[in-house]
Amino acid sequence: MDTLTDNAGDAGPNQEAQCANRQAEIEDVLRAHPGVREAAAISDGSGGFIAFVVPDDVYVDDVLGRGAAGSSLVGKWKKIFDLSQLSRDAHSTPVGFNTEGWNSSYTRGMIPADEMREWVENSVSDILRLEPRNVCEIGCGTGMLVMRIAPHCERYLAVDLSSVVLDRLREQLRTVPDVSARVEVMESRADSLDGFDEDSFDTVVLSSVVQFFPNIAYLTKVLAKAVNMVKPGGHVYIGDVRSLPLLQAFASSVELFQAADAMSAGELRERIRRRIEREPELVLSPAYFFSLQREFSKIARVDIRPLRGRSDNEMTRYRYEAILQVGHEGGTSFDAEFQDWAECKWTLDEIRSMLRRHPNERIGIKQIPNARIEKDLAAMAILGGADAAHTAGELRRELEKQVEEGIHPQALFDLETEGLGFAVCLSWAACRADGSYDAFFVPKRLLQGMGLPAIGWPAPDASCFAHLANAPGQGKLRNDLITQLAAHCSRNLGEELEPARIVLVDAIPRTADGAVAGQELLALKLR
Repeated sequence: MDTLTDNAGDAGPNQEAQCANRQAEIEDVLRAHPGVREAAAISDGSGGFIAFVVPDDVYVDDVLGRGAAGSSLVGKWKKIFDLSQLSRDAHSTPVGFNTEGWNSSYTRGMIPADEMREWVENSVSDILRLEPRNVCEIGCGTGMLVMRIAPHCERYLAVDLSSVVLDRLREQLRTVPDVSARVEVMESRADSLDGFDEDSFDTVVLSSVVQFFPNIAYLTKVLAKAVNMVKPGGHVYIGDVRSLPLLQAFASSVELFQAADAMSAGELRERIRRRIEREPELVLSPAYFFSLQREFSKIARVDIRPLRGRSDNEMTRYRYEAILQVGHEGGTSFDAEFQDWAECKWTLDEIRSMLRRHPNERIGIKQIPNARIEKDLAAMAILGGADAAHTAGELRRELEKQVEEGIHPQALFDLETEGLGFAVCLSWAACRADGSYDAFFVPKRLLQGMGLPAIGWPAPDASCFAHLANAPGQGKLRNDLITQLAAHCSRNLGEELEPARIVLVDAIPRTADGAVAGQELLALKLR
């Protein structure tokens, strides 16, 4: 059925045809505006229409000024990185472990060294599993990955936009000549990295850097270069990515942590709203990386993984890694059937027992509740139903009564080391807002040393593709575009045909047959 008429109820053929004509007219008028790349008008069920618009990147950059604003933001981050390395502490850090500038959103102080060390070692381990030999790292910083991965490589190109940061890296490299001989250091903005032939590297790494990019148009430009530079069978590793589906949970967690006991629920909700609205970093949905497959045919597969780690911090809770397989699938492929955790509610011990009973079977479990953020989600639910006078202290006391049933992702990763004979793969590909994840257990003997397995993970819903990222610092220009489009519709459609609301999205979600997913669009929390 046409997405427009899904809400038409018992309307007759003439009304349906009239509705379809209005839809087409609104869409045609919007597409005629130079600021619109794609548009879909959806009936709101009450005689009006909501227009969903994908902005044209060139127009937004050149006419509305996002390009200049983005360059300014990149320059701002560069100054911050420079200043972080001018302190006395930065000069005295151990080789390969300069964590200056890695501060907690909760305490505003530096993330503890043991937690940073775990993060570094896990990131290195995941990258080395890709068997890199010829690497380009974009946004290398002071070299925490460089110093650990380069010894395993033939060539390592370390790129950063900050000359001060790169000076620190060069100082460290002089102390380890065996590593230095493999490393080339280059100063460049990520979007200006040119001069490399297609298939120049087998691995491109962007770790804990994309959150400092100004928008997804900039990121897509960078990833287009990265994919082109990687030879077939290689990978683009994007690490430590902040999760858009979990942005509200993260903001709620930080604000509750910082709130005085006497703060009212009303004020706490307002602080959470402001934190999300003013978020200065780029926060991405896993669906963004899947959308790249439609744009770049060279991307064969996308893997989205929650981070390894026992530490309890914002990185392990709210970030993930995306791995783009370039050129061809490679590895071993598995079609997977996933049992829903909610139907059996397995404990960790029960999963362990299941693996012991079925040593030769592949086992998939979906929607496993995430113990890392279980309390944060419970806090959101309590806060959402609390009256304005409810206090943060009362909310904390209520949280202490919550019964936890989730499974810590690292506890499943640890099953690999228990002699059960299984490789453990976890995924956040489904983009769920509750942070639940999917697990696949495959007997190690089936992998035959052929690299990372390709698994048919549960996919994101169509609605996940409407909002692929936040828009840091772009509130005014987005409002300006909506104002322009409203005036354009008023001039060309007349008051009786104008859409009741215009919503900017990153993509128009579509069903498997290519039709606009109208119900999914209407189900979104319009913002």
